[in-house]
Amino acid sequence: MKLTKDETEFIKSQNVGRVATVSEEGMPHNVSVCPVLDGGKVYFGTETNARKVKNIKANPNVAIVFDAYSSSWKKLRGVMLQCRGRIVDQAQFKKVRRKLYAKYPQYETEAALEPDESVIIELDPIKKFAWGLD
Repeated sequence: MKLTKDETEFIKSQNVGRVATVSEEGMPHNVSVCPVLDGGKVYFGTETNARKVKNIKANPNVAIVFDAYSSSWKKLRGVMLQCRGRIVDQAQFKKVRRKLYAKYPQYETEAALEPDESVIIELDPIKKFAWGLD
């Protein structure tokens, strides 16, 4: 699945995405993350034992939404991606961590991603839905 130029630019301009996962028991879980888009895939870091990590291990189907709200509903914009999620390996961890630190400079000092206590999740989009980007 390929993103359009407008979708790519919009996603890259957003500092927050909302990730939805589902547990083994079918319980939904939705949290905000600080993602980076690279090569058509979305990446974000989190604690090794976070609920979203447990959910992705049990069920790799993940959705992420990037949106910009406006009180004028004619100006609402967003992109929702339905993805397959996975934990990246250690070699990719360091490469993606550099990209996350470049986008979010405070990340390194305020919520450092360390391989022994953190993971980086890769979301590979399968389907997309966009609105207000024309």
